[in-house]
Amino acid sequence: MRLPLLLSLALLVGFLAGCDSSTPSGPDAAPVVLAPAAFTIPTDAFPPAAAATAVGQNYVTAAARVAIVTGIVGLNLVVPKAATDAATRVTPTVENGTFVWSTSVDVLGRPVAILLFGTPRSSEVEWRLTTAADGDAPFTLYTATTSLDGRDGTWTLFNPNVSGAVATADFEVDATPEITFRVAPGRDGAGNSVRYEGDGDERTFDFFDAQQDVRSLVRWDQTGRTGSITATDYNGGARACWDAQLNDTPCSGA
Repeated sequence: MRLPLLLSLALLVGFLAGCDSSTPSGPDAAPVVLAPAAFTIPTDAFPPAAAATAVGQNYVTAAARVAIVTGIVGLNLVVPKAATDAATRVTPTVENGTFVWSTSVDVLGRPVAILLFGTPRSSEVEWRLTTAADGDAPFTLYTATTSLDGRDGTWTLFNPNVSGAVATADFEVDATPEITFRVAPGRDGAGNSVRYEGDGDERTFDFFDAQQDVRSLVRWDQTGRTGSITATDYNGGARACWDAQLNDTPCSGA
């Protein structure tokens, strides 16, 4: 069950979090910026086992897979989310039809520029976010395309240490937020994908490990704590369930 680490920019995160928190509004014609949910895993924490007196194998198996993959994916999303948030806390300017959000943060005494470019088209907006330490050439952290309302789209993530994309994603941030994260071709773990979805209290984690040819589908109720795992390498591929006390229980329903 491997999903490789795609970025190692964690040092920047703490500094981004400390940026100016004012939120001025941009020009009326400015496009709707990518929603934070575009870089957010739309699942609440997996039901914790701390309050349970006993825990079944079905829950343990599901929890391990969700925790490992989600931890890696979440680490990759922290920097683009924080950089986007930092950039959009300032008022954009307009350059030849492209809106530019520009800010700078200090990292170990060295200023790092963050620029977010948004170019509206007839039915979508094209995005590019760059970062650059003082004196260095700008690096494109991600590109994206969104609908005009910013509620759905795609993004492509890059790493300064390798050439080409490292990951891509499709996202929707409506009443049932969903994000599908994929490792790009040519990268370690290429073909791996994971889909997260939240619909009311129901949470879904759907991971495909291309190297092992294993699919793990985990669903749980955020309030009731019940859930299930269906994996090609567990329980003979049959759905396996747990109850509100996280103990193994026969499955019922679909």
